[in-house]
Amino acid sequence: MLLRGRQGTELGLTIVDYQFPDEARDPWDSNSLLVEVSLLAPEGSWHVVDPCLTTWEAAQIVRWLAAFGQRADLVAARALAVNAPNVTLVGRARPAEPDRVDIRAGFALERRPPWIRGSANLSVDLDVDRPQLAHAARQLQGDLTRFPQRGDDPTL
Repeated sequence: MLLRGRQGTELGLTIVDYQFPDEARDPWDSNSLLVEVSLLAPEGSWHVVDPCLTTWEAAQIVRWLAAFGQRADLVAARALAVNAPNVTLVGRARPAEPDRVDIRAGFALERRPPWIRGSANLSVDLDVDRPQLAHAARQLQGDLTRFPQRGDDPTL
């Protein structure tokens, strides 16, 4: 999936493979996904393949994107933290522009681009329209269809 902000920022997430494709027993390892992450921010760009999501977290992101993509009445900020919470997504609808949503993607600790210095984290702001969010949800769902959850979700 690719989100392009009106201000020139970008966030891309594409599921590449399972981190451990041959693992079938351990619920965490068998559902850990290698994800191609690409960012374009005012501070710089970054591209990495990283095991930063599980299958159930990717499904949460699909539902989160789809909710913002479909519901013009969704005004309150909704946050989604994944992977212990080194990646966060926060969305806030714009009451004055009901077809637009502000998304902030945050990257902390080992999920930060290597050019971030010291203890700073990176936040990338994206001003996107709802149809783009719905399309991104469908794209990520397509990736997830190729790499479905194996076994039960151990977080339930």
